[in-house]
This record gives sequence, C-alpha cells and structure tokens, in this order.
Amino acid sequence: MLLGVTGGVFTGVAIKGVIGDPVVTGSGAVMFYAAFGVSTLITLYVMFNYVTMNLQISKGVFEVKRGMKAASVNVADISAVRVAETKSRMTRVASEAKGGRKISQMWSVIGVGSGIEIDVSRRDTGTTEMWFISSNDPDELSEKLGAVIPISSDDDSAESESES
Repeated sequence: MLLGVTGGVFTGVAIKGVIGDPVVTGSGAVMFYAAFGVSTLITLYVMFNYVTMNLQISKGVFEVKRGMKAASVNVADISAVRVAETKSRMTRVASEAKGGRKISQMWSVIGVGSGIEIDVSRRDTGTTEMWFISSNDPDELSEKLGAVIPISSDDDSAESESES
C-alpha cells in the first residue's frame, strides 16, 4: 500500500509538472524526486525482507531465514513434524496464552495462517521446543521435512545420498 501511495504521488507531481506549472522546481525538485525514489527503494527492501521466507536443508541442518533473521536446527534434533491448524498469528498466540502448547519460535509471514509445527529436542537441557513455520502448502512441507528426519538419523550412507 505504501508503495502504491508513493508511486501515485510521484506520478501525480510529475504529470502536474508536464501539464502545467511544476509543483517544485530547481534543486527542490531534485531533492523531492530523490526522496521519493529512495522511499520507494526502502519500501521494496522492507517488503522483500518481511514477506518472504527461505527454508533450506543442507548437511543435516534445517535453516529458516526471513529477512535478516535466521535460525537453524540439526535435523537429528527434530523429533516430530505435523501440519498445524490454520489460524491467524494473533489467534495462535492467544490460544497459547489460554493454556495451549507453547510456541518457542514462530516463523510466520503476513497473510499466511497455515503451516507446520516441529518439535525440537534440546539435548543439553532435556526439553522439547515447538516451532511454528508458516507455509502456503503445509502438507507438502511436512511431507518433505518428515522424509528427511529418519534419513539424517541413520548412518553416513544417508548423508552421501543427500549430498548428491
């Protein structure tokens, strides 16, 4: 929305300058257009950092990245993967406050209410944490991650299969 408003004002001022008297002139015009250009780039940067998430499994490590935030866990430490009930982020947090399962890490993207829950066993503390990871296709993500879990906990022959 912010990008649309910025683009609309930018275009409106440019058209007004072509048709009639310019709204801003001289060095003021250069500053005005530079400010709008920079605000557009900043909006795009923020938009791409907060609406896209990257999931990757390599060398036995499951990594989640969203913008500049990242977390990783050894695949061998994942004890369960399941498709989560579709809820909004606020509903998910509210149900946790009402005595539901505690989510230790929530990786969600704006507008995506579906996803998976994974149980991560922390060997050093002996506890299990639950992570929520949003996904447009949670069934496929759960299936793919579930297929990797038993493979990584086997011997080195499974590791050589995943590298090829």
